[in-house]
Amino acid sequence: MVLSSEVLEALLKKRNNATAFFDRIRELNLEPKLVLFPRNQSQLINSRYAQVVKGFRRSESFGAFVEESSRCPSLGYSLWIELADAFDAELVARPFTTETITQGVVPEFLRAIGVDSSEFSDTTVRHNESAGPSTVSVARCVSRSIVSPGKQLTWLQAERCKKKLAAYLQEKRLADTGYCGLTTALALHIEKEWQPDNDAFACHVWGRRWVEIFAVDIGRDFRPNDFDISQPDESTERRLRNAVHEVRPIMEEIMLDPALAIQAAWNDLQRRAG
Repeated sequence: MVLSSEVLEALLKKRNNATAFFDRIRELNLEPKLVLFPRNQSQLINSRYAQVVKGFRRSESFGAFVEESSRCPSLGYSLWIELADAFDAELVARPFTTETITQGVVPEFLRAIGVDSSEFSDTTVRHNESAGPSTVSVARCVSRSIVSPGKQLTWLQAERCKKKLAAYLQEKRLADTGYCGLTTALALHIEKEWQPDNDAFACHVWGRRWVEIFAVDIGRDFRPNDFDISQPDESTERRLRNAVHEVRPIMEEIMLDPALAIQAAWNDLQRRAG
């Protein structure tokens, strides 16, 4: 049985959740294994920012997001060793590198759980493309205009906004990928901050230093394409302004739908994110 969800990452880091989870697994007479794909933190933070902005979960600048994320202990991986030891679970770690993205993470995951990927025909298809600078810019601007400071959307509102924006951008041929908010100096700073924890984890699970495993990702040069950092040309800026102008009424209509604004635990965006 395979349970795969990004929510598990946050849930299992809370002791009471982890206890309930592993107790239930053993009640089913199953032996738990934790399959983990660690990623170099600079690329991880960059990817997370694009995803949460595209999903109408956050709207702050990339710099503010980095500052908050860099203080978050959940970005470290050594705690997974402690979790596996505490609940007598096998930890299976596979590095998530640039090469993994190119070659496809699905075949690597299947190998990690002992399944032959050749039995499946679509293991190289990517169903969750990353957002690009135009997507991030429009989502961020619209989100700031429809959400009051200190407030957040419900889960249903955020899901509906995300789908409507994706459809609009696809129709207008504005959908893009490859967002980058990183500069080379910022990436190096993030990597230096996490080096001790990363080395401790890598030496424990792979018997090698982090920089040896993530050689293609460490010390890379980055040129940000975030339009808050790198000013777009006049034509692009005009298209983005027009997109925000057209999308905002759609999102405002979503906000007025009482069926999407239900106040309940299952509709709480923060709780659903763990």
